Amino acid sequence: GCGGILTAPPGGTVTSPNFPDDYNNDETCEWTIIVPEGSMVLLTFDSFHLEADFDFLTIYDGGSDSAAELQSLTGEGSIDPISSTANQMFLRFTSDSSLAAQGFQFSYT
Repeated sequence: GCGGILTAPPGGTVTSPNFPDDYNNDETCEWTIIVPEGSMVLLTFDSFHLEADFDFLTIYDGGSDSAAELQSLTGEGSIDPISSTANQMFLRFTSDSSLAAQGFQFSYT
């Protein structure tokens, strides 16, 4: 499986399944990142390449997808760092039934 609950400190690195090889079709991964109260989560992307307009990494400003959506990322390119307003962030990666790509790698602190 993929996804899970992540904490910082110590922080760490997250990749899409199989990275740097292509991820699978029909994949769903969910991560919750929790840092101490009074801190915020910071994502820094090292690599990003998804099938444009069909595969997405959606980032929410809280502990679930009921929180405000910060960004929905697709395609490829450089991604500016993304930060939460509070101490939790929720991420969901989804791929559709055709065409995969290398995926992504990011660090969280």
